[in-house]
Amino acid sequence: MSNTGRPPCTPNPVFNNSPDFAGEPPSANPSTRDIVAFSVMCLGMYLGLTNIQIVNSSFKEIQGGLAAGSDQISWVLTSALIAEVIMLPLSGWLSRMCSTRWLFTACLGGFSLASIGCASAWNIESMIVFRALQGFSGGALMPLVFAAVYTIFPPHRQTTVMTILSFCMVTSSAAGPVLGGWITDILSWHWVFWISVPTGFALMFASMFLIRIDKAEPSLARNIDFLGISLAATALLCLLVVLEEGRRHDWFDSRLILSLTLVSGLSAYLFLWRELTCRHPVVDLRAFLNRDFSISCFYIFVFGAILYVPLFLLPLYLAEVRAIDTFEIGTIVVVLGLSMAISTPIAGLLLRLVQLRWVAFIGFGGMAIGTWLQGQLTADYGFSELVLPQVVRGLASQCCWLSVVTLALSSVPPDKVKNASALFNLVMRLGAAVAIAIGSNELENRTLRHYSEIADTVSFDQPSVGESLPRLSELFEGRYGNSPTAEQAGLNLLVEIATRQAMIMAFNDVTQLAALLAVFALLFLPFFRNKTNLFRPHQFGARRSD
Repeated sequence: MSNTGRPPCTPNPVFNNSPDFAGEPPSANPSTRDIVAFSVMCLGMYLGLTNIQIVNSSFKEIQGGLAAGSDQISWVLTSALIAEVIMLPLSGWLSRMCSTRWLFTACLGGFSLASIGCASAWNIESMIVFRALQGFSGGALMPLVFAAVYTIFPPHRQTTVMTILSFCMVTSSAAGPVLGGWITDILSWHWVFWISVPTGFALMFASMFLIRIDKAEPSLARNIDFLGISLAATALLCLLVVLEEGRRHDWFDSRLILSLTLVSGLSAYLFLWRELTCRHPVVDLRAFLNRDFSISCFYIFVFGAILYVPLFLLPLYLAEVRAIDTFEIGTIVVVLGLSMAISTPIAGLLLRLVQLRWVAFIGFGGMAIGTWLQGQLTADYGFSELVLPQVVRGLASQCCWLSVVTLALSSVPPDKVKNASALFNLVMRLGAAVAIAIGSNELENRTLRHYSEIADTVSFDQPSVGESLPRLSELFEGRYGNSPTAEQAGLNLLVEIATRQAMIMAFNDVTQLAALLAVFALLFLPFFRNKTNLFRPHQFGARRSD
């Protein structure tokens, strides 16, 4: 719905702290066609999310197949993330201009074509380009689906639908690693991308004929904020490159990283100024004037950090310390996804039974406990010890997610949901990206610090060390004989043990910091709206057909 009759840059009266807003009640329940169309949209989002997880479990094979270096292969993920994050703030404006129908159709088509490019990539450079196109096309899928929940369904069904939607999201996290490992082992890494192509095109044609949620506003094309788009893209691009490459270039000791940081900060400042003063902003930042929406964005930023940092660290621990292969790592990580899937209907039920604040308390409290348990790793931890933290985190995560997303999108009127959904997803992605960058840097620094502490305490003058080294040397005398090589091998083993112990201690430190962040989030729950404001009249307005 457009804002005709209101000055373009005056504050919107619905963006205030009032819990109520008089709007149009739903005239009818959604039709069968609406439900089928929404199901198609959910499948499209599921396809995009699953593809990300599948690719993550096939990095080694892609690296070998494309003869890529270790510093290049990370850009297969990073390029998609950067492009996705750039698309997120644009998706609300694009869906208004093109309509949800045509933007969703175009995104699925672009995603499918990019998947063909990824499967046919001839070198690492082409793979990075096609992955960027894939990320850009898929970036709008999730916010469009979120917005559709509050556009298609009446208020009394929105909690149930969000619960089902969350179930689809978490099952993609569970299925992706296992499916990726299986496809790569049985066929090849090319099929990780080929498998998305027929499904993507089928959903594209279904979207074209089924989705009828809103009308396009082509008049918006006459006032395209090219400057705002350019500033947003520059700020996000430079920020994510800094986060990805900062550690490799020694952060601000590098002129490149320092320059990119300054460009990102300046671009972000100019973007804020531009969007708050121009007549036709590409991103309506006045959504943050809504108290509930701002609080939900704070919590989704924190949630992105405490969910993804331990999830990022666990495979590293399994690969570096336990030397477990990709498929086994996927099997362990899938426990988290299955726990999230199981907890989704429970969290949905809690939303109906207790106040929103208490659902959030259960969620972030459980995440703190589960993350702290994961931060107790040892060199001997096996599958059974790793399961409990993932189960606790998985069960708690959906209480976090559903409470926060419900607060965010139920607090804005229907004509602002698209924009709010895009901003909400952007904040979550940035929370994950910033936290992973900080976590990676802390992991490296703390590993070096702990190794130095261990090395300082281990002296050859100590009787225990003096007695251990000859015994270790004896282990290698069968291979090297009684020679200095055997003694060196024994010394190398001591260094390896010290390094492994330092890494374990660093993993625990960073994971425990994530747990403390969850505890910190609990302190702000008094600002979380105490009443369940899920079913306010303004949430649902009259829908229009193309």
